[in-house]
Amino acid sequence: MARWKLKDKHYLNVKDTEWEYKEIDQATGRQARKVYNVPRYLDPESPGDCNYPGEIIVSHEAHGRDYVFEGPPTPDMEPLDEEAKMITESLRSGWKHPMHEFDMNYSQSMLSNFEKQLADVIARQGGVPKAQPDISKIEAQIAELIAKNAELEEKLAKGIRRV
Repeated sequence: MARWKLKDKHYLNVKDTEWEYKEIDQATGRQARKVYNVPRYLDPESPGDCNYPGEIIVSHEAHGRDYVFEGPPTPDMEPLDEEAKMITESLRSGWKHPMHEFDMNYSQSMLSNFEKQLADVIARQGGVPKAQPDISKIEAQIAELIAKNAELEEKLAKGIRRV
């Protein structure tokens, strides 16, 4: 029988963990009742959650005081028997810790996210906008400056001849 010990806090789909919702219809005065299956929060540090002295043991089948849960085990469950070890090992290759998935620290991962978002925006707009100004405008400005410069040189030449 596969059994695990919880090493950390968990929300598990445990049998007979339900939430009941009741309301009274204002028109008829009848009570409507709905029952939903919800995950149970289990904390190994809480004595009220421990089903054995100082620990929480879970399994897929009823065994003693074990919590019977549905679904696969998690990385924070320690297998207690051979069947549990086999199940855990078969799932281990698919487990990825979100903080260890990347070889970087938090700020580097934020920068990486920003770079991905920027690349998406650039791709949607069809590339990086051109940073070069329009050449024809610059040529027109240069021609105007040359003409004004020639006028100034003419005026200066006339002024020098008068003296």
